Amino acid sequence: RVMGIAQAGIVFRPLEPLVDIESFVSGLFGTKVVQIEHPDIGQFDIRNPGDVMVQRFEDVYFVCNNDLVWDLLEFPQTDVTQTYRRLGSPQLFMAFCHYDSGGSYGYAFFENGKRTRSRLQTVGNAHRQPLIEYGAEKDFERNWLSANFYLEEDDCPREEWQKIYFQGNREIEVPEYFLTKRILEEGMVGNFGVCPWDTNLEPSCYFFKAMEKKRHWWQFWKD
Repeated sequence: RVMGIAQAGIVFRPLEPLVDIESFVSGLFGTKVVQIEHPDIGQFDIRNPGDVMVQRFEDVYFVCNNDLVWDLLEFPQTDVTQTYRRLGSPQLFMAFCHYDSGGSYGYAFFENGKRTRSRLQTVGNAHRQPLIEYGAEKDFERNWLSANFYLEEDDCPREEWQKIYFQGNREIEVPEYFLTKRILEEGMVGNFGVCPWDTNLEPSCYFFKAMEKKRHWWQFWKD
């Protein structure tokens, strides 16, 4: 498994094949983007407002950019109508973030253009609760959200001991701070057949740079 993942975006199955991905990405962001060659490390980061990566696994597309989804995850009241239409009105799409370095993991399900469920787990700060949820738990989530757990003894006070969730006879254990991360990965595989940072499948990758810097693009959070 690759460590230190910083990936966020939207995963969906388009109703029609994306013939011109550059035009699609430009339309999705509402600003002109240009495709670039595979960038070197340090020259590209989807947490930058103008950097967009698209991964295609057969009929499943991951459009990765922090600005595209952060508000969808942090603020459940965010209007998704425009994004839904620009995606081509898919029956299901999921926004997600997986930031190991910042300790932020989240997902939001949108069905027929309506938010049905979202969960964002972060380290929390003065402006954000450590857990932001919306909607009823989906069936696949309950496997972990209702799982048994034990408290991992530590030198800190008992009320600060970490919950360790487990399945079966502790064959699989997940610390509480990785719970949303685990559910996110299982949700991707269950709904789209692949988790891009935990698969042996090789995607087709496309990289884009925005030509214009819209003011709202710079109102972003970076872990």
